[in-house]
Amino acid sequence: MKNCPQCGQPRLGEEFKCPSCDVFYSQLDELLYEEQQKQESQTLKGAFKRICAAEDRSQAVRDELKTLWRNTPLKTKIVIWTVIAFVFVLVVPIF
Repeated sequence: MKNCPQCGQPRLGEEFKCPSCDVFYSQLDELLYEEQQKQESQTLKGAFKRICAAEDRSQAVRDELKTLWRNTPLKTKIVIWTVIAFVFVLVVPIF
């Protein structure tokens, strides 16, 4: 669609919504926009956006780290703790 269905303003580039009236150009554009937002929310970029948009950024960082740790597979957690244990043994002198 080349023009906005509501206000008739010409479409600019690959935008999903009309910049003046905030209406989607088509249902396909609406679905693509929702899919793009869903994928972005699961990326590091989405996490940074949520942290920057939060009023209490330190709490937002803690929440993102909790979510990250919760979504980390058990095998990965075991590997991380094993590496930390080996580094600790190598760094801390044994008397």
